[in-house]
Amino acid sequence: MSSRSAAVTAVLAGGLLVLPVLPAHAAPAPATTGNRTLNITSFDGTRIVTNFFPAKGLPPGGRAPTVLLGHGWGGRGETDPAAGQLGLLLSAGYNVVTWNARGFGSEGAANVDAPAVEGRDVLKLIDWTARQPEVLLDRPGDPRLGMAGGSYGGGIQLVAAGLDRRVDVIVPTVAFRSVTRSLYRDRIYRAGWGGNLCLGGVVSGNRVAPQVLKGCATGAASGTLTPDVEQWFDRAGANDLVERIRIPTLILQGTVDTLFTLREGLTFYRPIKAHGAPVKMIWFCGGHGQCTTKPGDPAKLATATLAWFARYLKRDASVPTGPGFEYIDQDGAYHSAAAYPPPPAGTLKAAGKGRMTLSPLDKSGTATVAQPAENAIEVPVPAPATPGTAAGVPHLKLTYQGRALHGSTAVYAQLVDKTTGLVVGNQATPLPIRLDGRRRTVVRDLEAVSWKIGPASRLVLQITPATGLFTGQKATGWVEVAKASLTVPRTAG
Repeated sequence: MSSRSAAVTAVLAGGLLVLPVLPAHAAPAPATTGNRTLNITSFDGTRIVTNFFPAKGLPPGGRAPTVLLGHGWGGRGETDPAAGQLGLLLSAGYNVVTWNARGFGSEGAANVDAPAVEGRDVLKLIDWTARQPEVLLDRPGDPRLGMAGGSYGGGIQLVAAGLDRRVDVIVPTVAFRSVTRSLYRDRIYRAGWGGNLCLGGVVSGNRVAPQVLKGCATGAASGTLTPDVEQWFDRAGANDLVERIRIPTLILQGTVDTLFTLREGLTFYRPIKAHGAPVKMIWFCGGHGQCTTKPGDPAKLATATLAWFARYLKRDASVPTGPGFEYIDQDGAYHSAAAYPPPPAGTLKAAGKGRMTLSPLDKSGTATVAQPAENAIEVPVPAPATPGTAAGVPHLKLTYQGRALHGSTAVYAQLVDKTTGLVVGNQATPLPIRLDGRRRTVVRDLEAVSWKIGPASRLVLQITPATGLFTGQKATGWVEVAKASLTVPRTAG
């Protein structure tokens, strides 16, 4: 989309909106106060439905820090001040701004958190927020501002924080940095979630950009995106804007999230931490998927969110925020370390070989949950001598050869716990292969895991032709794995 604002275009091209921090100021009062809903005109004339809620108990003339609370894909901004995350934040003493993202209850069409579109919408919301009389300012035009929200509402936080230094604190939940990597890694279409997202983009009066509709059509029909659509998706999400983030960030990512995985969360945890900003990450059982193990403390995320905002948005240095990395196991127990990765205690190692056939009839799992496959090469993972946790990103090297009709295809790697009958984290990782009779090698990291292990563990690596998470198998033929070498990081915690 062409620029209609030279100032914002300069921000997109050249860097963050930089404002010096000065003592807190009061904002000039507009005509209305209290809970209110209105349309904010964005950079291109699109009207964004916006809701403002003053902090609970805020006295007349009082001012408080403000949180922008985003919503998920296809959803709407929260409006019940007595419920949900909105009620939680209001009760904790924050003003809250919610909004209907363009295409989802507001005018326009969704562009998947594109910095040049939804990113610029949020800049307009911040401008407007700074003019509200209840809002604490660090200087004129610069509100004391945090952001919260999950999924689509998590991705926009990374975009906004990369564009505008007026954003002071963020809490992205089950968020993403790259749409392309999440939905089309190695050009293998994540068909299960792709179908769900496509449906969510068009129901309930929702509207999405034409490129999204085109991607939905070709993804469903052939499991591919056309080059123009792939390039368009490359411009959605925060991507390189993450490298500009220097503010306190609490990352909440789901162990069973089969859309925006733990590994996707690491793509923004690592650079933000490397830049020296305060950062904490919690791996919990939830997200885009189904928690098939014990979920752990139900108040964990809310408690951590309020502590993070109290420490860094209210700037109360007495509030503890806990260890820098916390991760849940299948029993619902949380373990902790100062940072990711946790201190190592060796690795689990496995090696094996096998042969299997491939055909379009192969099936396993559902659209959102990987499950043990009947047709698979299995490589047992020797149990450790002492208890611990498999925590981190496994690494696989596969040497193979085979022949098939439509031989440029993929197989899928997943760790299966034979004791529980579950795939660890419900995750499967695509492995692009080429079956032309030549011996070849593919090396890939697998999706990250957080799983309690011990001497009685019965883990198995499965290499399978198909999973409901991704496009169905199109090849007909066979593959022989000469050697599969797997390493899984292990910690004593």
